[in-house]
Amino acid sequence: MTPEEIESVIESEYAYLRSEYDNWSLTTSDQHDLKLVAHALRVLIHKKVVETSTPEFIALGAQQNEDGGWGQTGTDTESKVWVSAFCGLMLIRGNQLLKYERLSGSVQLAIRYFLDAQKPDGRWVDPSWSDLDATSYPVSFLNVVLVLGKEFGTTMRKKVTESWKKGMQFILDNQSTDGGWYDQEFYPTGVALTAHLIQDSLVADVMIENVMRVSRPCRKGAELLLSLQAESGSWDNDSVEHTMDSVRSLMLVSRMLGIERQCDPAIQAGMDWIMMTKNEQGWPDFPGMDTNLERACNGLDTMLKFLVYSEEDSIKIMRCWGYLD
Repeated sequence: MTPEEIESVIESEYAYLRSEYDNWSLTTSDQHDLKLVAHALRVLIHKKVVETSTPEFIALGAQQNEDGGWGQTGTDTESKVWVSAFCGLMLIRGNQLLKYERLSGSVQLAIRYFLDAQKPDGRWVDPSWSDLDATSYPVSFLNVVLVLGKEFGTTMRKKVTESWKKGMQFILDNQSTDGGWYDQEFYPTGVALTAHLIQDSLVADVMIENVMRVSRPCRKGAELLLSLQAESGSWDNDSVEHTMDSVRSLMLVSRMLGIERQCDPAIQAGMDWIMMTKNEQGWPDFPGMDTNLERACNGLDTMLKFLVYSEEDSIKIMRCWGYLD
């Protein structure tokens, strides 16, 4: 697809997301699934409409629990690690532009939540997710804190760095010899978990500290993903979500490690398959199913990142994850 064709699809799908506003915006209800809300806010960030979407970020901050985390919905007072990390990520990235003192305070409270919730071996736990996935998103949040959170001071940064290293080490220690990460209950094939960990957690160290020596583990993870792609271009038995996960992961990791030539054919094939499986509006979980609004957000996120990946400037895509100021 040409950049013009991609932009046309993005605009059409963004219009669809806006038409579903009442089903995801916290300004319309505090009962929305915050996982879906965070997915939608990520699209707003990449669409560069944060300043005109200020109420969405203010509303997310207002749903934060006293301990610094978030529940599954705005009214859920029991904080959960995975969704809390996703919400914290959206707040710190949105507030990079908004610069609201109240949102900065929410981010600092979220940092304390993750420092307190981390286990001695470096992991975080969430009953709805594998321990590795539950650890992935807090590490990703701390990645961005280290890049964007300079105003939080040296004492906080030292605590964040120590926690971040422990989380990174837990992930690295659990990589299999074939380059993947697995969980028999949640991720038996390893596709989505491997894609999450190399893009959301590990590869950022190449730009941040480069002290954890993640290049080789990330390359091995990327090579495993390449080996698991089906001839059709999909991953994980035609899972739309996991195919999007894999394509986004390979876009970022290939650029940061300089292995675009090895990964680009798989990325292009994956994008072709993603476009082929798109419904008239949005994307399904599997081909032929009805549109899932969260998957529609994932599709937009993938398209927006692919548009940046297609540019010659290799630095720009790193900003899509918040790994560059």
